[in-house]
Amino acid sequence: MDNEFENPPAAAALTPSKAATSPVALYGGIAVAILALLLAVGGWLSSVNGRAELTQSLGGRIAEIDRSAKDVASRNEALLRDLRDAQNRVAQLEGKLAELQNQRVAIEEMTRDLARAPEDWLLAEIEQTLNIASRELILAGNVRAAIVALQTADQRLSRAEKVQAAPLRRAITQDLERLKAIPAIDTQGIALKLDNLSALASTLPLAVPTSMKDLDGLRPSGLAESKADLPWWRQMWRDFAHEMSDLIRIRELEPNEAALITPQQAIFVRENLKLRLLSARTSLLARDEVNFKEDLKTARELVAKYFDQKAKVNQNAIASLRLLADNAVSIAAPDIVQSLNAVRAARAARERPGR
Repeated sequence: MDNEFENPPAAAALTPSKAATSPVALYGGIAVAILALLLAVGGWLSSVNGRAELTQSLGGRIAEIDRSAKDVASRNEALLRDLRDAQNRVAQLEGKLAELQNQRVAIEEMTRDLARAPEDWLLAEIEQTLNIASRELILAGNVRAAIVALQTADQRLSRAEKVQAAPLRRAITQDLERLKAIPAIDTQGIALKLDNLSALASTLPLAVPTSMKDLDGLRPSGLAESKADLPWWRQMWRDFAHEMSDLIRIRELEPNEAALITPQQAIFVRENLKLRLLSARTSLLARDEVNFKEDLKTARELVAKYFDQKAKVNQNAIASLRLLADNAVSIAAPDIVQSLNAVRAARAARERPGR
C-alpha cells in the first residue's frame, strides 16, 4: 500500500500523454487545419474574383470615358466649324454694312447736290476752276491758264441773273489786271528751240585744220644737195629725215582757232552738248533761271571750241544759244487768292440758313 500511494504524480503524468495521442484529438486538429486552409483559399479566391471584377469594371469605365472624350472632341470640332462659319458670316455682314453706309453717304451727298439751286452749282464750278488755275500758277507758273480761267469765270457770272456776283467779279477783275501785267514767257517755244538744237548736235560740222607749217622749210640746206655729192652716211641721214618729216607735222594753233579732236572724242563732245541742252530744258521747266543760263553758256562754249566756226549752221547755233540765254524764265507771278476768297464767301452766304 505504501508503494501504491508513494508514486501518484507519475501516474498523473502518464494520463495526459495518452489523451494527446488519442484519435479524436488528432483528427480534430487536422480538421481545424483543413478548415483554416479552406478559409484561406476561399479568401484568396474571393480576393482574386474581386480584383477581376474591379479590373473589368475599370476597363469598362475607361472605355466609356474614351468614348465620351471622342464624342466631346467631335462636338468641339463641330462647334469650331460653326464658329468659323459664324465669323465668316459676320465679316460678310460687316462688309455689306460698310458698303451700305458708303451708299448712304453717297445718296445723302447726291440728295444735297440735287437740292442745290443752279446758282449754287455755278459757284461750285467756278471755285473748282479757280482752284485748278491756282495750282497751275503756283506749280508751273502757267499765267496764261490762270488768265483764261478767270476770264471764263467772269463771263459765266455776267450771264447769271440770281447770283449777287458784284464782289466776286470785282475780285476777278483785279486778279486779271495783275496777271495781264506780267510779261509772257514762251516756255513751249523755248523748249522747242532747245529740242531742235539738241537734234542738230549730231550733225554740226567739227573743226578742221586751217593752217599747217610744213617741215620742208626747216630741213638743213645740205639735204638739198645731190646724192652723188654726199657721203653715204649723209645720204642715209637725209633719207631718214625725209621719212620722219612725212610722218610728223608741227602745227601752230592760233588763239582764236578751234581745237582739233579725234573721232572718238567727237562722240563725247556731241553727247556733252546734248546733255547741256537737256539740262537747260529741265531748268526752263523748273523756272531755274541761273542754271538755265549757265547751261546755255556752256553749250555755246562747246560749239565755239570744238566745231567749225566758218560753217553757217554752227554760227546760227551759237546765235540761237545767245538769244535763248537772253530770255527770262523765272518771273514771280501773283496769286489769285483774292478771287478764291470771294467765291468761297459767295458760296458761304448762299448756304447760310435764312438767306
